[in-house]
Amino acid sequence: MTNCKLCKSGNVRHLNDIEDISYKGNILAVSMEYSVCDDCQREFVSKQQILNNDARVRDAKKKADGLLTSSEIHEARITLGLTQESASLVFGGGKNAFSKYERAEVSQSVAMDKLIRICLKHSNVFNELLDNAGLPVRKDRFYEDSVIQYKKLTAANQERFKSVKSIQLMKDECYA
Repeated sequence: MTNCKLCKSGNVRHLNDIEDISYKGNILAVSMEYSVCDDCQREFVSKQQILNNDARVRDAKKKADGLLTSSEIHEARITLGLTQESASLVFGGGKNAFSKYERAEVSQSVAMDKLIRICLKHSNVFNELLDNAGLPVRKDRFYEDSVIQYKKLTAANQERFKSVKSIQLMKDECYA
């Protein structure tokens, strides 16, 4: 609980308000935290609220730039079955990179963002990165690895149709 620094009262309300922020020619509406002392009516922002507000602004900017937000990076890491430490080994960026990305303390690069998205879609790329990092390859996590190949079948009435060797022949047969 936060106390008012002016009157030392513990009777403090924590509030949120939407603030418009200009970013690259666009206006971003961001929910910002602040506090109000009910005894002396002083309005202030605590240290934790400043950190939370900075993270919200950073996420709004990432979203405007088409990058994954901190919660989306967290979801992607969980979907890929990685810890923060193993994600740093697989994708690079340093030992604590994913911890900082997920707390919106720093923004990931465009290249890092693209690599995460590609690994979510293409298990072969992800498996190669796992192998390069010295981690076990996981084939059970992706749909494309579970696809059953069926024998090539022919249509029941296939003998009724002629195969055409070129487009010119097909035009001749259609208009003859």
